[in-house]
Formats: sequence, C-alpha cells, structure tokens
Amino acid sequence: MAGGRARPLGGVLAGTIISSVSWRWIFLVPLPVALVAVVIALRALPESRAPRAGRLDWPGQITAALAITALVYGVIEGGAGSFGDSQVLAALAVAVISGALFVVVERRSAHPMLDLALFRSPGFTATALVAMIMFLGMIGFFFVLSLYFGMVQRLDTLGTAWRLLVITGAALVVSGVAGRVMHRLSPRLMITTGLLMVTAAMLTLLGADAGTSFGSLSWRLLLLGLGMGLVTTPMTATAVASVPHPLAGMAAAGNNAFRQVGGALGPAVLGALLTSRAVSSLPGHLADAGVDGALAGQVTDATRDSGLGAVGSLALGPQAGQVFGAVGDAFLDGMRLCLIVSAGLTFLAAVLAFVLLHPGVGRNRSTRVAGEPAAARVPEPARTREAGEVGEADEVGTGASA
Repeated sequence: MAGGRARPLGGVLAGTIISSVSWRWIFLVPLPVALVAVVIALRALPESRAPRAGRLDWPGQITAALAITALVYGVIEGGAGSFGDSQVLAALAVAVISGALFVVVERRSAHPMLDLALFRSPGFTATALVAMIMFLGMIGFFFVLSLYFGMVQRLDTLGTAWRLLVITGAALVVSGVAGRVMHRLSPRLMITTGLLMVTAAMLTLLGADAGTSFGSLSWRLLLLGLGMGLVTTPMTATAVASVPHPLAGMAAAGNNAFRQVGGALGPAVLGALLTSRAVSSLPGHLADAGVDGALAGQVTDATRDSGLGAVGSLALGPQAGQVFGAVGDAFLDGMRLCLIVSAGLTFLAAVLAFVLLHPGVGRNRSTRVAGEPAAARVPEPARTREAGEVGEADEVGTGASA
C-alpha cells in the first residue's frame, strides 16, 4: 500500500518541477530518495524467513533483462519505421534467443529468479497471464491519454498530472477496501468485475474530443480507477495463495514482473498504433482544414519521419491554427484505435480471469510445487492469513502509475 500511496504524488511532483525549472530536474529527484530508501531498508527490513538461503540469479537476471529490452526496442522501432528493417529483426531475434536462454537457465539454476514449477499452479499461471494482458492494455492507454491531454487539450504537465490523479486516487481507495473484503468475496468475481469496469470506461472515452471538458471526462476516469483498484490486490493475493508458503515471495514478485512486462510493451505497441493511424489520416484532415500545397507536404513529411510532435518545430505561418487543428483530429483518430485495442485487451483479460480462476483457485496453498518437500508446507489458516496480508500490501499503484 505504501507504493500505492506514493505513486499518485509522482506525477504531481514531476509536473510541479517541470513547471518551475527544467524537465531535466525530474531525473535528479529519485537519487536522494533512493539513497534514503536503501539506508532505511538496510536498517529496518527483516531478513527473509524462507527455509533456504538464496543467491542472486545473475544469468537469469541478465537474460530476462536482455529479452525484455530487445523486445520493447524492436516493437518501438518497428512501429516507427518498418518491422522488416534489419535492426528491428535483429532486436526481435535477440529477444527470442534471450527468452529461450532464460528458460534454460532457470530450469538448471539451483536458485532460480523465477522457479518455472510455479506455472504448474493454475492460480499463479492464470493471474500472471491476466496481469500481463491487462497491463499491456492499461499502461499503453495511460501513455496515449497523457498525450491527449498535452497535444489535443493543450494542458501542461501539471494539469495532466492532476487529471490522472483521479484514476490513481480512486484505485488507491478501492484497493484498500478490496484487501479487506476479498476473503468474503470470490477473487474471480472481483477481478472479472474490475476488468469489465475498466473496459467500459475505455469505451466511453471513444467520444472524447479536443473540447471535452474535465467534468465530462472525470466520471469516466473515476470508473477506470475504481475498476483498477478492484483488480490489483486480489490478483496478487490469488497468485500468492496458489503456491506453497516458501514460494509465496517469488509468486508475488513473479506476478509483479509479468505486470511490468505488459506495462513496458503497452506504450511501445499502442504508441506504434497511434502514430501509424494518425500519420495516415493526417493528409485528409489537412485537406479538410484548407491546408494544401507545399505546407501540407512539409507537415506530412515531418510527421511521417518524426511523429506528430515534429509539427511544433515547423514554421507554419498564418495557417498554424489550421495545421494544429488537423493534427489534433488525426491524433484523435489514432487515440480511438488505441482505445478499441486497449478495451479489447482488458476484456480478454476479464474473460480469461472468469474462465481460468474457477472457484477454489487461490484458496488452498497445500498443493506442492515440484521439488518442494512436504515439510515446507504450513498449516492452512496461516497460509490464508498471510495471503491476505500480502494482498493488502500489494502496490495498487503499479496499475495506477503509468
């Protein structure tokens, strides 16, 4: 919950810094904060109570980082140019090879970063898959939404941060409530309902345009945040409760890692879709706005080479207002495509949650994972209590951050 409480303030703090000084200062702030956190962690955090001492899995860390980095880079560059480019193909090949090496390394490691035997648990597998798909759609949507506030509604960074605070604040409040009631309600019901709320909120945003007021947007953003808060806590609690006690920490971290993979791919995938759709529709909007000839060609070429943001650096003369209006309309075309894709992804996650998280999944951690001795198991009441504690402590803001 501490992470969830801090995340809503991150955007406001960044917006305040950018409004007051150079944007470069936002990269300096995390340094002292991280140093203070390290000191506090060394002094205050207890050591793990796991029966076996672990070591850092450097081969696993390196191959996983390389696979994710190469995949995200390949998607971004492929969307900006062509997926047939040699550097894009090379990046995707590195991602595939590194991913395969990660599996091999983890199967052979005595202290794996991610024990692949976890995937024999239906609850863990289901929540990992749902988390990745959900965050691919949602974090990608947050990226597009922040661009909408800046490029279409012409808000500054702080104005955008205050509007996004509606989502993160609602998610924070609901997640706290969800952590307290999830032992009385089915995780399947909570997760599915939350994802359907997120899907509905995204579909209602299809009607947003340059003149949509914050009052009209606020209830849609609130619905989105409420849905997110209903999902994150029970999802991690279900993953943790689905595995033997000694693997609970790894299950929670693994579930969070799959979220982050989806979150990293989201802006890359939806950013590519946004740019492609907006650039292809821009010539038509320029013609409708009365912009033609050399200026239209200049704007079209600039956006094709460098994206919609390149228009701001062009000398547009007396037709600047018409050009920016056409760019805004083209952006909205791309945003609507991204909303449809994001809503489709969250709906798919809802269906998977409903189908895979059948009653009983995550309610019993007595199932042994291959290789775990029977002595490693703990009494059921203790497991249930600890699963709830982990669930409530889960960082809601992971989903609400973007």
